[in-house]
Amino acid sequence: MIRQCFLRCLLDSHAPIKLPHNVEIFVGRSKITKITDQSCSRQQISLKADCEQCEVELKPLGINPSGLDGFALKRHGEYKVLHGNRIEILLNNYIHIVEFDPPPDDYEAPKQNKRKLEENDQETSPRKKCKVEPEALTDVKEAMENVWEKIDGGEVYVFTSKDVKSSSKIAAFDMDGTLIKTKSGKVHPVDTNDWQIAFPQIISKKLLEKLNDGYKIVILSNQSPIGKGRVKIEDFKKKIEGIVEKLNIPVQVYLATGKGFYRKPAPGMWKFLAEKKNDNINIDIDNSFYCGDAAGRMANWAPGRKKDHSMADVLLAENLGIKFYTPEQFFLGHSIANVPMNKPEFVPKELKPEPFNENLISTEKELLVLVGFPGSGKSTLAKQIEKKSGNKYVTVCRDVLGTWQKCAAEASKLLKQGKSVIVDSTNPDTESRARWTSLAADEHVACRCAHVRTSLAHAQHNNKFREIMRAHHAPVNDIVFHTYKNKFVEPTVKEGFKEVIQVKFNPTFDSKEAETIYSMYLLEK
Repeated sequence: MIRQCFLRCLLDSHAPIKLPHNVEIFVGRSKITKITDQSCSRQQISLKADCEQCEVELKPLGINPSGLDGFALKRHGEYKVLHGNRIEILLNNYIHIVEFDPPPDDYEAPKQNKRKLEENDQETSPRKKCKVEPEALTDVKEAMENVWEKIDGGEVYVFTSKDVKSSSKIAAFDMDGTLIKTKSGKVHPVDTNDWQIAFPQIISKKLLEKLNDGYKIVILSNQSPIGKGRVKIEDFKKKIEGIVEKLNIPVQVYLATGKGFYRKPAPGMWKFLAEKKNDNINIDIDNSFYCGDAAGRMANWAPGRKKDHSMADVLLAENLGIKFYTPEQFFLGHSIANVPMNKPEFVPKELKPEPFNENLISTEKELLVLVGFPGSGKSTLAKQIEKKSGNKYVTVCRDVLGTWQKCAAEASKLLKQGKSVIVDSTNPDTESRARWTSLAADEHVACRCAHVRTSLAHAQHNNKFREIMRAHHAPVNDIVFHTYKNKFVEPTVKEGFKEVIQVKFNPTFDSKEAETIYSMYLLEK
């Protein structure tokens, strides 16, 4: 009987790879495996089958770790793989099964690990689900060595130190200003070596207490300088490894480098932890907590102390529904009962749905000029008017056409065709609106104004929501928002409008998940 050995893709995305007897075969990024991920080397692993002994010698060669049945493998180590074992060409990703044909005589199917790979595990997260490179489906029960993972194109990096164990209880901490502070005394570190433990003896004691009480210790940190290219990720990895070594306990670290769903106070890092990195163990919200220094404390909350740079940490805790502590409260036992705290300008959960204002649709041909902040909901309102009017109204949008002159030319053409026209632009001042009242007079049609009364903070929230959901809108920076605010003049009928209608923002959502995200705090201040 001649026995053969094959490496079969679990998802059957390519034909089984034959492993000839006693021949070294290299597997990695290639046309054969259909792996295009740059995190995977062309020679990611080496395999040599012994068809007589029904064993395969596995050697991980790539820079990024490979896995075997959920455990990270040491680079250049040597491992014996048997029939039915699962090889992860990248840790937790591109899973293949070793199969001998016929199977070994003494082979018994192993009991299923709790870790299951469902087809929907290959989906991506919140907005359209997250792309994971390599895709981290869960933790292993106990990390065997330090592992770095790159998530969603580098929007998040995850470091799992040796001996980290999953738990229903999570003790989560911010990093800068909470666990560490700068050696230089400056607000921002001068380089990746400019750090020291913030409360040396107390941190060690308190973290160890939580670890011994069954908590999983987690760090959730915003690190936009990495995403902006000001800090190299390889340098920052060394900093994280140094911090974890100094803390001297198993820690899992999440670094949000972008501006989207992962950046606090948005819950992306926590969601990824809960869904992908906690061994399918449900997190006990009542017995978990978050500790951070971005609590919105006002200036002189303690003698001589500056105000907190943001509210990102306390708002994250509120979004998650878990207990929150400041570093001084958790590590030093200070009370915050009398500490003056800022409150968010916009509270998403307080937003009430508003019925559509039927008065926005006129029976006569008109020019309807919208006014409002970028992100105030003007485009959504325009689409509602178009639909409810049976497309008697048509929108001209400066974001689409580029200039007000092109918008004016298009509006004139549409009015001549018998259509009413909606002008979708910010139109903050009398000068910008005068163009449209003048055009309406030239075309002998009525001109009304619809002022979308969305506040600055609310519009910024909408802008962040669009960014998180990756909507087809270019993100708006704060300069544009404040330019509008400075230019704004309340529209009145004295400008030539037949009527000025005040419109309240009324959001619409494509899914329940989108509505849930919208109701959370998304702004850091």
